[in-house]
Amino acid sequence: RRLECFILQLPNELLNLIAALLPQHSLLVLTQVCKLFREIAAPHYFALFEFSIPQDDYLPLEAKGCEALLVWQQTDAFIVPKHIYFSTSHTKDCHFYALWIFLESLMDLDVPWVYIYTFSGPYKPTIMFLDLLATLCSECKELSCHGTGVGGSESRLGLAIRTPNCQSKLQVLEITSSLFFTPLSIAFTLTTLRNAPLTKLRLTDTGLTVTEWMSLLKDLHLKHLHILEVEALCLVHGLVKFLSRHELNMLIISSLASITDQLCPHLSPSRHTHSVIPLSLARLEGCPSYILSLLHYVDISDSLKYLGLWLG
Repeated sequence: RRLECFILQLPNELLNLIAALLPQHSLLVLTQVCKLFREIAAPHYFALFEFSIPQDDYLPLEAKGCEALLVWQQTDAFIVPKHIYFSTSHTKDCHFYALWIFLESLMDLDVPWVYIYTFSGPYKPTIMFLDLLATLCSECKELSCHGTGVGGSESRLGLAIRTPNCQSKLQVLEITSSLFFTPLSIAFTLTTLRNAPLTKLRLTDTGLTVTEWMSLLKDLHLKHLHILEVEALCLVHGLVKFLSRHELNMLIISSLASITDQLCPHLSPSRHTHSVIPLSLARLEGCPSYILSLLHYVDISDSLKYLGLWLG
């Protein structure tokens, strides 16, 4: 007790110099002793994990920084982030777990927008990564996941699998990676699509085949959806059936030249008699060949206000 009183009587400048010499574990222990020690030790602890305290509600985050989040949450500098930009390069399950614990600890203090960048990994999902995503879907309003996909060909589970009902606040979902369409992750993806009150959905660079796209769209009914962006690998007549069940006001067909070339034989309108479905699309964007084929099946003459043709 005498030693404790003596330490507390030291000037903060000297305590700060002492903290700068301590290793990681000792700094963590020091942050748990009292508020004064936590405020002194925290900056040194953050430096070890290359974590910078955000000055506003925008939080850029990398793998090592996840381990500093719970300490940051206990300091005077803590603010609930409104935007998290998470780069998963060199991220391990321990980092996903630390971020998951942090988000769970926020309770009702939700983080509305989360953006995940997986361009440098992970190249295959793990259970902990999917647990983190499930928490984000239950607490966030917008989730964007961009990055590379799974290397090489890999068989997927059937897209018509049963999924549980769950609560979700997610209104905007953007996925531009095949990472979310593997045998391990497909159940999470379908559960999210079927339970979230999505108003905007973007699915590109998924790695899905034409047949898998048809199966995916066939079973989806998103009653709140207004904006949709999908790959040109969706066959036109399959997309038309999906559009007929929804009241979209914006549709974007994303494609690369190589994909469009592959689809050319499939873009010709059917020679069989078919009805033209009226839609309320106000904005339509995509490659000319796909849009031309689409217009053989739908009528948007009364609603269309913007037409964007992608020539690249």
